[in-house]
Amino acid sequence: MLRKIHYCFMVSSMKKKLTDSRKRVQTIGQAVKISQSDEVKKSYIYLSKFLELLIRSLPGIFYALDENFQLLIWNENAERISGYTADEAGEIKLIDFFSGNDRIIIENAIKEAFHTGEGVAEATFITKSGKRIPYFFTGASAVIEGKSYLLGIGIDVSRFKEAQESLIESEALYRTFGERITEGVALISNGKIVFANNNFASIIGFSDATEIIGQNVMNFVSKDFEMYFKEFFDFIEKGMSKERFFHARWVKNKNQQVWVEGKGNLFQWKGNPTVLLTARDITEAKLKEISMQEETAYLRRENVTLRSSIKDRYRFGDIIGKSVAIQEVYERSLNAAATNANVIIYGESGTGKELVAKAIHRLSNRSQNNFVPVNCAAIPENLIESEFFGYKKGAFTGASSDKQGYLDKANGGTLFLDEVGELNLNIQAKLLRAIEGGGYSPVGSNIVKFSDFRIIAATNKNLMEYTKKGLMREDFFYRIHIIPIQLPPLRHRKEDIPLLVEHFIRLNSPGKKVVSVPGKVLEALQKYDWPGNVRELHNVIQRYLMVNKIEILTPLRQMPSEVSSDEQASFNDISNEPEFQEESENEDKSPIIGNLSDYTEKSEKAAILKALNQNRWNKGKTAEVLNISRKTLHRKMQRFGLL
Repeated sequence: MLRKIHYCFMVSSMKKKLTDSRKRVQTIGQAVKISQSDEVKKSYIYLSKFLELLIRSLPGIFYALDENFQLLIWNENAERISGYTADEAGEIKLIDFFSGNDRIIIENAIKEAFHTGEGVAEATFITKSGKRIPYFFTGASAVIEGKSYLLGIGIDVSRFKEAQESLIESEALYRTFGERITEGVALISNGKIVFANNNFASIIGFSDATEIIGQNVMNFVSKDFEMYFKEFFDFIEKGMSKERFFHARWVKNKNQQVWVEGKGNLFQWKGNPTVLLTARDITEAKLKEISMQEETAYLRRENVTLRSSIKDRYRFGDIIGKSVAIQEVYERSLNAAATNANVIIYGESGTGKELVAKAIHRLSNRSQNNFVPVNCAAIPENLIESEFFGYKKGAFTGASSDKQGYLDKANGGTLFLDEVGELNLNIQAKLLRAIEGGGYSPVGSNIVKFSDFRIIAATNKNLMEYTKKGLMREDFFYRIHIIPIQLPPLRHRKEDIPLLVEHFIRLNSPGKKVVSVPGKVLEALQKYDWPGNVRELHNVIQRYLMVNKIEILTPLRQMPSEVSSDEQASFNDISNEPEFQEESENEDKSPIIGNLSDYTEKSEKAAILKALNQNRWNKGKTAEVLNISRKTLHRKMQRFGLL
C-alpha cells in the first residue's frame, strides 16, 4: 500500500536540436511518486523505459503537440513513414505535413480538439520524399500543469481508400452495364424495388427508373398472378430456390396488360437477401401465339364437329344416342375438347360421366398424354395426400421407394376427379394451389413440383349447395366449374334405348353372332324407369346374354298398383316369349331390413342390387340402408360386376 506523500506530474517535451530526443521522450501526465527510495526510482525508470518503448513501437503515427501546433513527440513509425527524424520533426509544425484544403482541415480539427477535448480528421499526409498517403487522425487534449497538449494517432487508410474507390468504380460499371443491357433489370428487396434500369421501367410504362424506386413490385403484377409472384419471391428470398423462371402478365400504365417473361436469382444487397429480376416484354409474340392457339382450337373444333356430324351422328366416343338431350351433351363436350378449361360433369349415377370425360380427353390437344381417373370417394382419408402428390422414400412406415402421385401422372394430360364432392377441404386447398401454378410437395419432401394438368370433375351432387354448407371451398368450386355439362338420366332419353341395347349386345358378343331383340322386349325396356340409368341397362343386357332372360327389377318405390296396365301387359307378353322370362311376380319387394353382414355370400349381391334399385342407385343412401361405408359398397359393386 502506497503512503500518502506528495506527487508531481513529470512532463518531458522534445526540445529543439536534441542529439537523441527519443531517449528523453516520456509519457505526458505520468504520475510519479517522489521518494528518496532507490526502489521507487528504479521502478520509475523501468516504467518510463517501458512506456517509451511502447510509444516508439506503436503502429501508425503517434504524436503530441502543444497549443502552437509544435510537435513534442514523434515515434519511430512516424520517422519511418514520414522520412523526418525526431530532430527534423521538432523544427516544423504538424500542419506542415499537409497542403491545400487538407491543411485547413487538419488545422480546424486541432483547434476543435483543443476546444472540445477531442477531434478527428481525414487528410492526405505528404512525406519528405513527396509521397502522398491518405490518413485518418484522431486526437484528445489534456491540461497538464496549466498547459494544454494534444495527443493522437494517425492510421494509414490507403487500402481502405483503394477498396472504396474500387467499389465505387465497380458500382458505376455495373450501373452502366445495367442501363445499357437490353433486358429489364431490377433488384427486389422485401417486395420493394431498390434498383431498376430504364428498360425495366419502360416495360411497366415509366420513362425514368427513378420513378419506380421504392415502390412495391406487386403494384405492377396482374391480379391473376399475384399469388404466383408472392410465392415466387418468397421461395427465392428464403433460399428454397436460387433461380426460378416466370411467364406472366404484368400491368402497364395501371390498366394495360403486358406479357413478360424472365427469371429471378438470389442476390445479396446491403447484407439482405434480394431477388435479382431480369425481364423482357413478350406481349407481341404472346398475342400471336394466343391468336394461333385460338385459330388452331377453332379448326380442331370444326374438324371434330364435322367428323361427328358425318361419321358418327349417333355417338360421341363411347356415348351412344341421338336424342335431343344427348346431342346437347355432344355439342358441349366438343366445345370443351377444343379448350384447356376445366370441366365439371353433372349427372346421376350410371349416366356415363367418365365416358364423356374420356371422349373430351381423346379429342383435346392433351390426348397424347395420360388420362388419370381418380375415384375420390374410394381413397382412405389417411392416404389421400400421398395418392395425389406422391411420396418420398422413408416418408412413413412402408414407404420403401419414391412413388408418383396422380398429379405427376397427369402432367400434360387430364386428371379426372370422379365424385369430386367427396374431397375434404384440406385437399381442396392443396389442389387449388397446384391448379393456380403454386405447385405441390410430395409427402416427406420440401421440394416444390409443378404439373400441367387439366381437371375434368364429375359428381351427382349439387356442388353449389355444398359450398353454401361449407363442404366445398368456394374458390375451388369456381376453379373446376368453368364448363359445366349436365348428363340427362336414361328415363329422359328413352328413344336412345334401342341404340344402347344394340351397342351393348355387340360389345358383349365379340366374335359371336349378334342376337336380335324382339320388338316387345324393346318396348318393355323403354317403358321401364331405369333408376340405375345406362349402367343398369348394360347389366340387364349382360345377364340376358348369359342366362337368356331379361331380369328387370321394378323400382321398389313404385308399388304394383302404380304400374300402368300397358306397362304390366308388356312385361306379361315378354314372359310368354319362350326365350325370355321375367322374374316371378311373387318376388319379395319388401324394403331391405338389417345389416349387409346378415346376408350370406350367395345372397349378398341380390341384397345390394335390391337396395340400389330401392334407392335409385344412389350409392350414399344404399350404403346407409345396408349399414356399410360408401367405400365398402363401391368395392363390393366392383366385385359383383355392378359398376
